[in-house]
Amino acid sequence: MKLKDYASLIATLKLKSGLHIGTGGERPQRGEPLPVMESPRTKQPYIPGSSLKGKMRCLLELTYERKETDPRDQGSPCWCGKCQICLLFGSGSSVKTYEPTRLIFRDCYLTKQSEEIFEKIALEEKPGVRIDRVTGKAAGGALFPMERIPEGVEFHFEISTRVFDSDNKEALRRWIAAGLYLMEQDAIGGSGTRGSGHIEFNNILFDGKEFSKDWRENCKKEKESLANVQLKG
Repeated sequence: MKLKDYASLIATLKLKSGLHIGTGGERPQRGEPLPVMESPRTKQPYIPGSSLKGKMRCLLELTYERKETDPRDQGSPCWCGKCQICLLFGSGSSVKTYEPTRLIFRDCYLTKQSEEIFEKIALEEKPGVRIDRVTGKAAGGALFPMERIPEGVEFHFEISTRVFDSDNKEALRRWIAAGLYLMEQDAIGGSGTRGSGHIEFNNILFDGKEFSKDWRENCKKEKESLANVQLKG
């Protein structure tokens, strides 16, 4: 196979609720908030490409099912190396890698306007509690606050797509659109089931062309038929 071209998808990722993507380091002392990921250079928050890639892949696998799992790890990504999701994201195992990954996710940094906002405001702090199932009240000592990037903040979002000589570029676009739609319906980052990480994508361009205004409705309608859309050929 021969690498023929690159097709870029760019968009604005807007937070519709506060976002927490943690550093993965040691937990802070009791009462101190869990920190968000920040750039060591600018000290401003960003969204790692790995978080977005992992979430999109997970949602597509939940929607269209994993073909195989690593026998040593039943929670692994798809292991087959040949399905449409493996073609997009790569195989979950070096043993079963048949083709290169198509999608390259960039880290997402603040837009210029949001950079200016962060010069005036700070990260928000959201408390969280565990409910005592007997009393129906907050359990004693269960407070775990966390930092969040506030609602309304926007990031530059970009996926660079490798297009090989046998690939169908329109099929690539439709699969990526489905992934964007699923992430909008779900959440990214921590505490997604408790209000955090609700996002939307705006000003979407793929290979220099705008997404149609009804792209979300199209994704919803073709949810079942997309499983038969082949990336190759």
